[in-house]
Amino acid sequence: MTALRSFLQGPTSFRRRLLIFATTAFFIVACVNFVNLSLAPQPQGLDFHTSRATTPSDPDKQTVLILTLVRDRESWGRGRSFHDFLSLVRGFDYPMSNIRIGVLASDEKEFDAITKYVQQLPATDLYPRTHVILRKKDANITRGERKGDNVQRDRRRLLARLRNFLLYSTLRDEDSVLWIDSDMVKIPSDLLLRMIDSGKDIITTATKFGPTGGFYDLNAWVGERITPSAEEQKVIEQGGLFVPRPKAVKYTHELQQEFGPLDSVGGTVLFVRGEIHREGVAFTTNYVIGTGWKHEGYDGIESEGLCYVAGFLGYKCWGMPRAIAEHSDN
Repeated sequence: MTALRSFLQGPTSFRRRLLIFATTAFFIVACVNFVNLSLAPQPQGLDFHTSRATTPSDPDKQTVLILTLVRDRESWGRGRSFHDFLSLVRGFDYPMSNIRIGVLASDEKEFDAITKYVQQLPATDLYPRTHVILRKKDANITRGERKGDNVQRDRRRLLARLRNFLLYSTLRDEDSVLWIDSDMVKIPSDLLLRMIDSGKDIITTATKFGPTGGFYDLNAWVGERITPSAEEQKVIEQGGLFVPRPKAVKYTHELQQEFGPLDSVGGTVLFVRGEIHREGVAFTTNYVIGTGWKHEGYDGIESEGLCYVAGFLGYKCWGMPRAIAEHSDN
């Protein structure tokens, strides 16, 4: 206390010099600590992102992820290849800069062929991102067998698994997803922009076999379906076969409005807003209608289950009967 009293009562100039010295020393120490902190090793692998879940109001500025599955070379249709699929996509009246491409192949030879084709493309023909995936999974069902009632459960379960794998492997921050079957040969050029501009959640088109064939994709419908009898339900619970089928339905091409409501969609040409997929609406890998804890249901697998799940989240499915796409007729 005596020393402190002497300091306070001492000459003013001495106290001022001492105060300046102490302040300077404190400043130097603080600067050294700041430099040491800045130069210290930073944590490795730190990845920090922020995002706002908003969609551009201008349809032309929205990004679209276009996805397709291909089993092997035959999946494109006779005499066709990935080249033809890209030509179909380029036919859209939509900026290439806003489109990303994702392809999943189940055959290694076709995976290699697609990869080599993309690698030799000139820069002007490249999309901002093209993701090609090899996923070797097969239900061992031939093309000739694939329409049989007895294989539909296994076939569509596999399709759902592959679609979901492709979706979750490629979807980033795109505003929308457009699924196109690999063997589609013609789609209206303005379709993508019309789908985006509609503001609707999930949309599919009417699809025909070639230019003169009948309508295809009977998985897109609105109405009632057959429910199993008590005996059929027992068969289902024991793992047996039940074939879902219509009771009183209308298909996309039978709707009257430009956009008509649907209870189910198919996957030939299917538009889904990106946020809906991101919220968990995907392709169901089992029959979800009537399912129990230990047994499968009787309806609503793959694309047909997508609308069922979406409906519980407040989203709706729509068909465009006047926008007719063409499927390969071979």
